[in-house]
Amino acid sequence: MNWEDRTADYYIQRMLRQLNLADFATEMQVERAYKKLAGDLIVRFTQSISFKKGTLRLRFLTAALRHEMSLRRESLRQKMNEELGADVVHNILIL
Repeated sequence: MNWEDRTADYYIQRMLRQLNLADFATEMQVERAYKKLAGDLIVRFTQSISFKKGTLRLRFLTAALRHEMSLRRESLRQKMNEELGADVVHNILIL
């Protein structure tokens, strides 16, 4: 890759990796994508969201929502990866 062809995004990603903040940035992108795709009501009943090593962990306040989201887990994973533009989320744990 020629230095003239590099974009600002390339340099930002490189800086984040050097500062060991790439994982934090990815976690923030995953959380933002979840909130956008799940909608306000589901987000309000989501107790916690965490992402580490390809696994998204979601904890819900109600058993009914926990059950519903466990049924939609694969669909949510696919939509999140589409939203993120890469295969970032490999697994979703419903807690």
